[in-house]
Amino acid sequence: MAISEFELIKKYFTSNDRGEGISLGIGDDCALISIPSEYELAITTDTQNEGIHFFKNTSPFLLGYKSLLVNVSDLAAMGAKPYCFTLSINLPDADENFLEEFSRGLYSLASKLNLPLIGGNTSKGPLSISISAYGLIKKGCAMKRANAQENDGIYITGTLGLPAFAVDLGYRSAHICRLMEKLSLNKEYDSIFNHCYEKGMLIEDRCAFASALSEISSCAIDISDGLIGDLSHILKSSKVGAEINLEDLPKPEEFREYNLPDDYQDHLCLYGGGDYELLFTMNESFENRLNTLAHSFNVPVKRIGTIKNGTLELRKHGKMVDYREKPFEHF
Repeated sequence: MAISEFELIKKYFTSNDRGEGISLGIGDDCALISIPSEYELAITTDTQNEGIHFFKNTSPFLLGYKSLLVNVSDLAAMGAKPYCFTLSINLPDADENFLEEFSRGLYSLASKLNLPLIGGNTSKGPLSISISAYGLIKKGCAMKRANAQENDGIYITGTLGLPAFAVDLGYRSAHICRLMEKLSLNKEYDSIFNHCYEKGMLIEDRCAFASALSEISSCAIDISDGLIGDLSHILKSSKVGAEINLEDLPKPEEFREYNLPDDYQDHLCLYGGGDYELLFTMNESFENRLNTLAHSFNVPVKRIGTIKNGTLELRKHGKMVDYREKPFEHF
C-alpha cells in the first residue's frame, strides 16, 4: 500500500521542526515564528528542477543537501544567520527509498546549522524541489549589492569552476569528449564525472563565516550564475567598475590534476556558475581582520581584483582580456 501524503510528511519531515523562536512548527495551516526586535528577517526562495538544475538519477542524498545549500548560500551573501526553512517537493511517486535518502541529505546540512524545517507541501508531479529559507541579521548590517566602493578589494571564498566542469562532463558534448580524449582521460570519464559532480553538489556552506564577515564588509553576493554575471550585478547596483586579475582566480586542484587547458579553466571560472561561493568587496584596511576570520572559520579566501571607476576590465598578467560571452540567464 502506497504511503499517504500526511504519513509521508510525518515520517520524513517532522523530526526537525523545533528551534529558538519557533512558536509552532509543522502540523497546522501556518507555522509561527518570533523575530527579535533588533533584527531583520532575510527571506530567499529557490527551486531545483530535474533536467535543469540536476541530472536525472542524481543521488537523493545529494539533492537533499544541495537544495538547502543553494538557499542558505543566499542568506550567507546577506550576512544573515539561518533561522528556519520550508520545503515543497513534487514527486513522481512516493518512493520511500528516495525520501529516506533525500531527508538524510537535507538534515545533514540542516542539523549542522541548527536549522528547523517548519512547513511546506508535497505533491505528485515531475521531480521539483522548492525551499524558502529565512535568516536573521542585525538591522543595518546586511551586505548588499549596492554597497561596493571605489578602491575596495574584491574577494572570493573557496574555488570556482568545478560544478561547471561536472556539467560539461555530464552532457558529454563533442568538445568535452575531444578534450578528454586529447588528455588521455577518456577511459576514466565516468569516475571523473562522478567525483566532480558529487564534490560540486556537496559545497561547504559559508553561513558562520559570512555572519562574522558582515562586520567588515557591506557588499556581497553568492556566485550562482558565474563570476562575470554575479559581479556584474554588484557593479550595476553600486554604479562602479572593476579590474579582475585572471591569474588570481581560485581554481580547484582537479584542474591541475586533469591538466585542463588554461583558457578552458578561465572559462569555467568566469562563466560556469553553480559555485555557491561568496563574492564580496571590502576596504583593504580590514585585510588583517579578514585573514583572522578566514583562519578561524577555516574558509579559504583570495583577492582577485579591485573596484574602480568605469567598466569591468579583465587582465591576465597585466594584459587586457576580451570577454564577450553572455553570462548565464534562466530565460
